[in-house]
Amino acid sequence: MVQFSIVTINRNNLAGLIKTYASIAAQTYQHFRWIVMDGASTDGCVEWLDNVQDARAEITSERDKGLYDAMNKGLASAVTTPGYTLFLNSGDTFHDADVLKQVAYAIQAAGSVPRYVYGDYCLEDAAGKLTPVAGKAISHLHLGMPTSHQAMYFENQRLSTVRFRDEYKLSADYCMIIEFVSGIDLSEEILRLPITLCNFDSTGISQTRRFDALKEDRVIRQRFLKHSALRAGALYFMHFLHTHSKIWRAPSSS
Repeated sequence: MVQFSIVTINRNNLAGLIKTYASIAAQTYQHFRWIVMDGASTDGCVEWLDNVQDARAEITSERDKGLYDAMNKGLASAVTTPGYTLFLNSGDTFHDADVLKQVAYAIQAAGSVPRYVYGDYCLEDAAGKLTPVAGKAISHLHLGMPTSHQAMYFENQRLSTVRFRDEYKLSADYCMIIEFVSGIDLSEEILRLPITLCNFDSTGISQTRRFDALKEDRVIRQRFLKHSALRAGALYFMHFLHTHSKIWRAPSSS
């Protein structure tokens, strides 16, 4: 039986937190822990969490140093038990009620123990519109994230050896994935699922922050993928132009 640790990071997002928990509680596969790291919210989240009657819920509310500090706290708790960890933050949801069941069955059916499991996802806008996004081959990791982190499952023994490097304020998840898969057998220990696993709440995405994230990505590629300054710069420029083109097209696509 596959066990999951679902880590939810939250701060002052009561509506998103309730939405995420409803999605978790609706899963047909119930072998999981729900680890909530709340950043001392002041909008009613703490009071709502105090009233959650769920034996699987492990709730902490305290000040933190930011998103990735909170994610590291959740990671440290998650890896204390065997199984797989998913980071599903407030506002994010499972794509449907059978996602955990499908992931568990796929892991059990795999020929060897997968260390990293991932699939497709949907971007969800403020109006609830879902835009499907396909996961990318792990061999393209040098180009960026293979999928959203809400569609990734990390084997806990391996996960215990890494952390989110919070010197990167926007791209620590990309850095962590690079370090996580480094040294593992990409053909035997990575399981890519051709199904949509989550709906990623995109309402908090800022284009300005996206450009800042691209700068961090460039530094990460040089430091952890050993790219030359020229290669890392070329990839930065490519992503910069791509992001600009999406902004330019946005009004006509609405």
